[in-house]
Order: sequence, then C-alpha cells, then structure tokens
Amino acid sequence: MALSTYLLLITLHATLAQDCVINNLPERTAFEKQLRKDLKCDYKIFDPPPQNGSSFPVNIKFVMKKFSFNSEEDTFSVQARMFVSWNDPRLRWNPEKYYGIDVTEMSVMNIWAPTIALVNTVSAEDFENKFYIARCKIFSDGDVQCVRRVTHDAFCNVNLAHWPYDQQECHLIFEASDSKWLKTQINATSRIFSMLGAEYGAEWMITDYKQEANHSSSKQVKLTFVVDREATGLAAIVVYPAMILTFLSMTVLFMDVRRPIRLGLASFCLLCHHYFLCELAENIPKKNIQPPNLLLYYRASVVLSLLIMLLTCVLGKICRLKSAPQNYVISFNNFALESFGKYFVFPQWDLDSDSDGKPFSQDWTKFANIINAVFIIVIIVTYVCLYAVLMPQPIPIAY
Repeated sequence: MALSTYLLLITLHATLAQDCVINNLPERTAFEKQLRKDLKCDYKIFDPPPQNGSSFPVNIKFVMKKFSFNSEEDTFSVQARMFVSWNDPRLRWNPEKYYGIDVTEMSVMNIWAPTIALVNTVSAEDFENKFYIARCKIFSDGDVQCVRRVTHDAFCNVNLAHWPYDQQECHLIFEASDSKWLKTQINATSRIFSMLGAEYGAEWMITDYKQEANHSSSKQVKLTFVVDREATGLAAIVVYPAMILTFLSMTVLFMDVRRPIRLGLASFCLLCHHYFLCELAENIPKKNIQPPNLLLYYRASVVLSLLIMLLTCVLGKICRLKSAPQNYVISFNNFALESFGKYFVFPQWDLDSDSDGKPFSQDWTKFANIINAVFIIVIIVTYVCLYAVLMPQPIPIAY
C-alpha cells in the first residue's frame, strides 16, 4: 500500500510540474526547430533533386591544408577542405513564415548530396569519396553549401631521370556520379583549388597548378600539380662529388706515367667512385623502373676511371722498355711530332736516355706521350658529352 501511494505521488508531481516549467528558449529557436522539421517532412534523401535542363550543376572548390608526395610509392596525397554547393528546390521556404529565418544548418547525412569521386585513387575503398560528417548551410532559395574534410591519395607516375633535380606532374581527376534520374555537371569555370597557407610536404614544393574541365566525359575535372624536389642536400651528397671526381680523373691524364703518384691518384679516384656509388645507392629511390641519369653518369665514370688506370699501367710499361722500337713506332712518332699534330701532344714529359746511353727509351716515351694525348682528347670529349646528356641540372625558378 505504501509503495502504491509513493508511485501515485511521483506521477502527480511530474504531471503538475510540467505546467510550472519556464520556457527560456528564444522564439527564433522554436521557429528554426519547426523549420527543420518541416524541411525533413516527406524529404527523401536518396532521391536526387529535380533536374532542370540537360544537367544538374554542382560547384566545387578546394582549400588545401597539407600535401605530401611519396616518390617511393608513386602517391600524391592532399588533405583539403572541399566546398560543394548546389540548389535543391525541395529545401525552399518562405522566411516570413519562420520568423524571417533565411538560412539554417543541417547535417549532410539528412539531405541529398552529390557524390564527387576521385578517379585515380590509390585505394578502391576511397573511390566513393568518403568524408567526415559535416553540417551544411541551407538557404531559403534552396541553395545548399557543404564543407567536407577530405583526404585524396592519388597515383602519380614518377620519372626520376633528372633525380635529384626532378620535377613531377601529379593529377587529381574527379567525376560526379550520375544516375538514370540525374546527370551531374561539375562547374570549374574559375580556379577551384587554393593553396594559400597550405603546409607543404618534406622535400617537395608545388611550383605550378593547372586545371581542365571536360563535361563531355565522365572524368569532368582534372587538376594538375607540378612539384619540384628540394635537392640542395642531395646535391651536396651525390651531384657535386661526381663533378669533383670528373675533374680528378681528367687531372690524372696530365701526370707523368713514370711517376707512382699518377697510378696512386687513379686508384684513389676509383676508390672514391665506389664510395659515392654506395652513397647514391642509399639515397636513390628504389622502386622506380627507370634509373636516374646520375646513376648512369657514375657508371660511365667508373668505366673511364678503370680505363685511365689501365692506360697508366700500359704506358708506364712502354716507357720502361729497353728494346729498340719497331720502324712503325718511329715513323708514327715523326709523323705526329713533326707535323701540325705536335700542337695536340700535351703534356710532353722529359726525355731520359737509358743507362747504356741508347736513346731507345726516348722513342718509347715519345710514343707514350702521343698515345696519352689521344686518350686525353677522347676521355675529355666523352666526359663533356656525358655531362651534357646525363648530369642533372637545377630547375630554374620562375619569378
């Protein structure tokens, strides 16, 4: 009996207390609550708005927050705010009936929204452009404006021929999903991507941007980003040493083959080539099919260094010969040193007679001088061609 009385008193208190509650909510809030309720009435979020004309226009704009480029995985990632706007006549109302309210907010999950998909996405799961839950502004004339936080990871074909001064072009290709009831058209008449204040990724900088619109294709908007590698550090490790080794290798050719220092310096150059090739192997991107030109330059320089070492040993052996030279050797010496060709034989080492007073060593030294001069011209020309074709150059900055 006591329990029944207690429950009866609680029920009466709750019923009578409702009449004593003071409603402190502003009148505008009540009208806005009613407005949202009326907008949801008979609204089907899975049905698109009625289409007027040949296509349904949708406006998009991006504000980049952060980007990164991974040359190892061939991916270009962008974190941005995506602004999407369209007009849905089913969401119109008369502001005079709702306390003059001409704009309200609703969750994007409660209204129909166009699907803007990234075509060249890395993951098939991201094809439908999944986005964080956001709120949309709805105006009394039916205009809808939504802001989404999106992350796009796109494929980017990497060309490392000019590594580390390489420049890459990465694309973001968007399409609007159509249905049998609605054909969506993405409007991109002006610049739709803003990078002001964006946080740039390590090692890379966006230096140019282009956009293309093609409404006749399903891939309606193509955004192109030109990114340059910041290669100052890499150049100090792998590019500048290649130039120094080139200079040292050519210096060896002007040294006397009869002196041990020439063979020693040639061996040192070859050892340095091995060291910097190891440095190159640690810093070079591994998964790209096409090798960088700098790697080809190093390989060619190693071959030339080996050739210089072999030439040093052979010419040193020739200069130490004690036997009388063949007639064709003497004729070759006379032809080269007593004609216009003598101006190209440089350097000319000191001539020493042998211990028996026979001038055979002089003839062999002259012959070695001529052969060395020929290789100097050939190797220098080869290095110049390699430098012009394979040595990467810094990309000029356009102001």
